[in-house]
Amino acid sequence: MPPFWPFKKKETVASLDEEPPAPMVYKRGEDPNARPAVTSDAGAYKDALALFGGGSETVEAASDQSVHYDGVTVTTKPLEAAPEVSSAPSSTENEAAEPPVDEGVTWVHHTDGYHYKQRADGSFEPTPYTLGEDGTYLPYS
Repeated sequence: MPPFWPFKKKETVASLDEEPPAPMVYKRGEDPNARPAVTSDAGAYKDALALFGGGSETVEAASDQSVHYDGVTVTTKPLEAAPEVSSAPSSTENEAAEPPVDEGVTWVHHTDGYHYKQRADGSFEPTPYTLGEDGTYLPYS
C-alpha cells in the first residue's frame, strides 16, 4: 500500500481549443505606444483650446525655460539705514524693524525675487529679504 498523501490529487484541467494571439510586428522608428489621431471630436478640441489656450486655436510646443534662468546676480546697492523712531517700538514693530547694518555684507539678488545677505566669509544668512520702496531691505515674514 502506498504511503498516506495529505494533499489532494491534482485535477486535470480541460484544455480549450483557441488560436494563439497574433504576433506583434514593429517597424524601425515607429512608436509602439502611439495611438492614431482622433478626428471625430474636432469641435471639442477647438473649444478646449479656446478655453485653456487663451482663445487661440493654434498649438505651440513647450519651450525650455532653463534658457531664461539667470542664476544668482549680485547687487551693489548699499543697505540704507532705517529712519529712527522716537518712541519705543512695540513688539510687532520690533520684528519688522530693519536689522542692523553689518560691515562687509553683500546683498545678492536671486531669481526667486528675494535678496540674500552674503557675509564677508562667503556664507549666506538663511533669511530672505525684500527690497522696500525706499530702498531698504526688509526681512520676508
